[in-house]
Amino acid sequence: MTETKPLTRGESRRQAMLAAATELFLEKGFEHTTLSDIVSRSKGSRSTLYEQFGNKEGLLRAMIEDITSDIWAVIVPDERPLPFTEEALTALARRFVTAAMSPRAVAVFRILVTEGPRMPEMALFFLERGPRTIERLLAERFAEALRDRKTVGTPQQLAQVFIGGVMGVFHSYKVVGQYTDDIESKMNTHIPTAVRLFLNGIEETP
Repeated sequence: MTETKPLTRGESRRQAMLAAATELFLEKGFEHTTLSDIVSRSKGSRSTLYEQFGNKEGLLRAMIEDITSDIWAVIVPDERPLPFTEEALTALARRFVTAAMSPRAVAVFRILVTEGPRMPEMALFFLERGPRTIERLLAERFAEALRDRKTVGTPQQLAQVFIGGVMGVFHSYKVVGQYTDDIESKMNTHIPTAVRLFLNGIEETP
């Protein structure tokens, strides 16, 4: 088992400010949250905030970078190539859905849904680092694994179908705060079913 290294003092301060900013952006909205609010909630200092993030936009950008990096690590772990089997794809799907539906990831998504229309550059930054990069990374793994197989779509199209299939409607439930134990149980059943359907449908028929 890999041991988790303790956070340095600087890292702890950074995480405290990101956590405080996330809470406040959700509670008050991005526009109505002040730097003083964030400093007070995190019990940090304004100088640390400026040093680490620069401003509120820098905090939101850092949130996006952190959660998307977590998901990248799931899509492209150390082991290569990707075994294109039901077992391996189901395990990958579970890790991906867990990362994409983590409390931090859902919080950032909620913030961007609200603030995106007023901050188009930040919305585009999220789309590029999040959905577009995740899709590209998965497509690259699929292309490598399916090099000698004739499929019904391109690796990018297969990545899009895979992501949409395993996520289903469950991300929507999570985002609107209606994710219950019953839905959790249904999701756990849904993922292997979606993977099985995906595998059965990718090959071109003669």
